[in-house]
Amino acid sequence: MQNSKTYKLYKSGKLWVVGAVAVAGVAVSANTTQVSADTVLNTDSQAVQTTDATQNDKQVQLTASSTDTTTDKVTTDDATKTATVSSTAEKSTVPTTAGSSVTQDQAKDAVDKAQDTVKSDADTASKAGVDVTTGNTTDVTINDDNASSQTNEVLSDLNKQDQAVKDATAKQQANDQAYQTATTEQTDATKQGQADLDKATSDLDKQVDTTEKAGIKVNVEVAQSSPEYKDLSGLEGQDLLDAMAYNINLYKQAIADGVASEKADTETLAKLTAEYQQKQADSAKANADRDEAVEKGQSDLNNATSDLDKQVEASKNAGLDVSVEVSKVSPKYKDLTGLEGQDLLDAMAYNLDLYNKAVVSGVSTEKADTETLAKLTAEYQKQVADYEAQKAAVDKANADKKAAYEKALEDYMNGTNHTTSMTAQTQTDASSGQYQTFMNATVDQTTGEFTLEHDMNDGVHIIGHGVLKGKVNWKIVSNGDGTETVTISSIELYSYTYTNAYQNQAVNQNINFHVYDNDGNELFSVYHDGNTTFSKTINKTAQINKAFKISPNETSPLTQVVVVDDNWIWNTHGQVSTQIKNTNVAPKTPIYERDPVKPTAPKATVHHVQVVAPAKGHEPAVPVASVKKETVADMPNADKPQPQKVEVHYYNIKKTPKVEKTATPETPKAVETASILPHTNANESHGGVLLSAMAGLASLGLTFGISKKGKKQN
Repeated sequence: MQNSKTYKLYKSGKLWVVGAVAVAGVAVSANTTQVSADTVLNTDSQAVQTTDATQNDKQVQLTASSTDTTTDKVTTDDATKTATVSSTAEKSTVPTTAGSSVTQDQAKDAVDKAQDTVKSDADTASKAGVDVTTGNTTDVTINDDNASSQTNEVLSDLNKQDQAVKDATAKQQANDQAYQTATTEQTDATKQGQADLDKATSDLDKQVDTTEKAGIKVNVEVAQSSPEYKDLSGLEGQDLLDAMAYNINLYKQAIADGVASEKADTETLAKLTAEYQQKQADSAKANADRDEAVEKGQSDLNNATSDLDKQVEASKNAGLDVSVEVSKVSPKYKDLTGLEGQDLLDAMAYNLDLYNKAVVSGVSTEKADTETLAKLTAEYQKQVADYEAQKAAVDKANADKKAAYEKALEDYMNGTNHTTSMTAQTQTDASSGQYQTFMNATVDQTTGEFTLEHDMNDGVHIIGHGVLKGKVNWKIVSNGDGTETVTISSIELYSYTYTNAYQNQAVNQNINFHVYDNDGNELFSVYHDGNTTFSKTINKTAQINKAFKISPNETSPLTQVVVVDDNWIWNTHGQVSTQIKNTNVAPKTPIYERDPVKPTAPKATVHHVQVVAPAKGHEPAVPVASVKKETVADMPNADKPQPQKVEVHYYNIKKTPKVEKTATPETPKAVETASILPHTNANESHGGVLLSAMAGLASLGLTFGISKKGKKQN
């Protein structure tokens, strides 16, 4: 029988795949898992094509319509149709021949282009999930005589490899598509079936809920249907699609049976409920009126009580003493025992009127208590707020005073605040006039380092300046009562620097500078003529060890630390002294402010009102019903297909350099002979003979190993 084919569109990854679907005849599914590079499919037509994912074609729905919940059985039209896939691949585009007469360059180019196609298809296969392995590259040497035959052999093999890669890709895509289609159909069928069953179950649950709310006891059982599904383990391609379609049909039939069963239970239960509700109509009306009135009454009372409780909590939090009493109200209701029909309705209306009046009275009482308590609380909160504001201001002011005083007192008692001064006193023979000189000293208050400066006067100019640098070491210790003990321990001499400004014009240029400690011991001296700038390092220490206890605002005696002589035309003698002043100041005791008077919290009593609700009327006997919920076991899942395997290998085409014949029997140049022949250390004069011999051998198709370093090929 002749088969006709139609095509359906499926989604495979990002590609739309056109799969052949057999309309008549038998669909055959290949089960091979290994594709050999030696296998070539020679199909008459291309069965699988791919198009770009950006096409606007719509995907064909493969899953049959869901179970019709209005029928009890699945009809033939509703059964799932078996989808089909094809693993037939495109024919390889790699040519098997390169032509009868091709050059070596053309042969190599044909092989390279063929291998590029194989590599591209192998990359496509790998991206499609095929396990592609690459074998070792084969070296093939061609020459002008065998270029066509060798190239045809290589191209033929590459064609087979490429076809094998395409076959593996098609098989992989077909298996993946079958897996995807089967999984999608299973998911869609399960989703629709579960939705149908959930709808029937939801309707049944609603009816059960309605029936139970009507007072009928309902027993609910759960039953599971387990169809005999086919095992999908290891199935691929069309076998997987067929088995999945079979399982889906079983599943749909089970769903349809479950839906029919639940619908029958729903209808039966609804009928029973209606009958029971009719029997209790009179009682239900009376009780409904009663429940509505009680619900509203309780809500009104609860709201009033809630508002009162919130106010009580707020008042207690504000500091009020609030007590709560409970008032229970019981109106004189009519007895409803044995009453039915209009008598029951009239008696219930009488009782509800009493109940509503009692509720209104109770709500009014609680609202009044809430308002009174809120007013009392607001008045007290204002008193408390005023008190707390005054108290906070007083506390802050007193705390600030106390903290400031304590800080000042601590600073005073333990302070070592002081100021240090240093002076240079001179006894000079030229304090005025032509040879007037000066000497002064400064000290760093923090480190004790000092600078002593003096000038050099030749009677015409101040020819230079001398600078003595050092440090006075002292220690100041607080005695804990504001007084300080000051110890001047030593003096360090760092350096002496003289800076020349003008040429010395005096006849006497015997300048000498001396530094002595308090005991007259010379610590430093230098002799010079005043005409050059120089610097001397001293690095000497002289002990002083004088201690004084000084009270706040008291200054220590002026203490001499070093003696300086500047001798020249007129001698300048001086002493450098220092003194320290205690700058601690005792703080004054603060005067604190008085606290304001705290207000007294008031007392209050409020009432919770409770109203006893009227009794309900009697109801008819309650029937018992049973229903059954249906569940259907899940279908087995398809196994993800194993990757197809294929191996490819490639060729390295090596061209044989062309040997050119000379037109005359002239001997080739030595460099040309060496460019194509190996060096043999023989007489190079026979190069022409050797070249002719090689040309003859090449014409017979013999292959020689020619160095690639020869001439560039034409």
